[in-house]
Amino acid sequence: MKRILATIAFAAALVVPAGLLGTVATAAGASPPKLSAMLLKIGQMPTGWAIENSSGSGSGGGVVGCLNGKILEPKGVKQTATASVYFEFLENPPAVGEGLATYTNATTAYKKIVANLAACKRLTGKMNGDPVKGTFGQMSFPHYGNASEAFAARFTVEGVKLGEVLVIVRKGGIVMGMYEGGFAPVNVSQFQGFVKKAIKKVV
Repeated sequence: MKRILATIAFAAALVVPAGLLGTVATAAGASPPKLSAMLLKIGQMPTGWAIENSSGSGSGGGVVGCLNGKILEPKGVKQTATASVYFEFLENPPAVGEGLATYTNATTAYKKIVANLAACKRLTGKMNGDPVKGTFGQMSFPHYGNASEAFAARFTVEGVKLGEVLVIVRKGGIVMGMYEGGFAPVNVSQFQGFVKKAIKKVV
């Protein structure tokens, strides 16, 4: 149960695995931006938060329907660099994750990511062997970067009601995916504060 709550069901659906923090050359041969330097740092988080470094970080323990662990990897667009970080509060919910990625065409990638998420309406699947059921859809949220869309999920694991809010932002040639998940309802105001801090670092 602790791992379910710590990772909040489908963390990997949004952000890339922590092992993919390295970068690769773009098709044009230019050096990609150092995305890891743009991620939120623990010093920017409130007291009580810590970096989640376990090998299971972001694994989510399973696949929940259309949230398949590759949200920032839309088909038809090559991803050229990635970086991610995960935080948790006192080893319990809420949990926060941030993922950054660059592509051969960031605008197309962003549009495909948002379209894929918009098409996802219901969540079904298993989390660490336990059934997960819930709903997923777009939500009202402040605008960030060149383009942004936000989504919210409500779901149940082992009889526990959980929620997650996530936002996809394109700022220039970088796409950011960020989520906060915990016991329902999620503190949206707190999440907005984290997003503001994160997007300021994306250059």
